[in-house]
Amino acid sequence: MLKLLKITLLILIVGIIYVVFNEVSTYNYIFPEYRIKFDEIHVASSKSIIVQDQNILIPIKYLGTLNFDTIPEEIRKTVFINYLLPAIVIERDRLLDELNHIEFIENRMINKRKLRTEDVLFFKNLMEKYEASSLKDLKIRVYPHSVSLVLAQAILESGWGTSKVFSKANNPFGIMSFSSDEPRRKFTNPETQTEVFVRSYSDVNQSVEHYYFFISKLGSYEKFRKKRWERGSSFALVKLMKSYHETKDYPPLVESIIKTNDLEKYDNITISKDYFEYKRNYMQLVRSYFVDYF
Repeated sequence: MLKLLKITLLILIVGIIYVVFNEVSTYNYIFPEYRIKFDEIHVASSKSIIVQDQNILIPIKYLGTLNFDTIPEEIRKTVFINYLLPAIVIERDRLLDELNHIEFIENRMINKRKLRTEDVLFFKNLMEKYEASSLKDLKIRVYPHSVSLVLAQAILESGWGTSKVFSKANNPFGIMSFSSDEPRRKFTNPETQTEVFVRSYSDVNQSVEHYYFFISKLGSYEKFRKKRWERGSSFALVKLMKSYHETKDYPPLVESIIKTNDLEKYDNITISKDYFEYKRNYMQLVRSYFVDYF
């Protein structure tokens, strides 16, 4: 009788362990955080720029700038695209990861699951950063638009990297500055001969990050963000960017750049998985599960 009781108890324990570990393997109890390991390259010449595959990107952070005026026209376009592409894709991936984290939190709230302190702080900080009115509004603001549109705007605003604003201030998007508290530089507008201030950045990665942020925050881009959330194409989105530039020809010029240079081929580019490093191992996840679930 005692032997039978021991066998029954053993079977029960094994069964419980099996059920728990089976649920642990499938239960979304913690958001999988990671970082991208990118290589830093000090730019010496156009030969320093790596030509990227249109499907899989090698994450690179370029330190320093090139004088694109001195690069022959026949290779300037290729060099400029490949110089800027990593910064755009890295920032787009970071924003998509933030969006995934927001939706992870949203799903736990819907299912009345406990939120970890880290998730609460993450959500609170983003709501304040974007001045979002709701969780849905936050998702709309964070969701990034296509690589082709960002590239085309940088090409048009910087003249394929030949503008002084780009070479002196790492500002390929021509973003203006209206506050002396911001890092900025003074330039003379060649058309009006008036002095203007533009934002100055430490590198193109910082400029791309700020470009996405101000479009996601300014009220003048509300319709743009809504169309972006609806997965509008680059051509549909640029029609809602009239406030970006005074000229009425801005949307057709951007469209022409996208088509002529076949920039849409970069819209589905992803970062090579070889450069992803996850911050938590399996046992950390198991421990977090038990703390959270029980």
